[in-house]
Amino acid sequence: MKTAITISASFAAAHRLPDHEGKCFRLHGHTYGLEVTVEGTPQETGPAAGMIMDFADLRRRVDELIVGQLDHQMLNEVLDFVPTVEAVAAWAFERLREAGVPVVRVRLSEGPNSWVDVSA
Repeated sequence: MKTAITISASFAAAHRLPDHEGKCFRLHGHTYGLEVTVEGTPQETGPAAGMIMDFADLRRRVDELIVGQLDHQMLNEVLDFVPTVEAVAAWAFERLREAGVPVVRVRLSEGPNSWVDVSA
């Protein structure tokens, strides 16, 4: 049986979309909401018996690999692509996957009413 767990986090960052024809052309900021979902089979033995992954371990990895890199940053200066919410979510998904985190979904919101999902 496959099981999924999700943690949520947030970070504040600024960006601008240099070729955008709307308001997002100008420098502005968001308090981003991030959800990371991992999937797997619960372990049968050991200290993590019954768990896919300890929530604290998943949170530590997300903080290290994503939040710690982006929080209170100008995204245009720390990422090598135009930092749309779609592109940042895809970057986070790939970064977690490359680090061996069994991620199946990243949800990134720029506020309470809009978000993007990237999934396997």
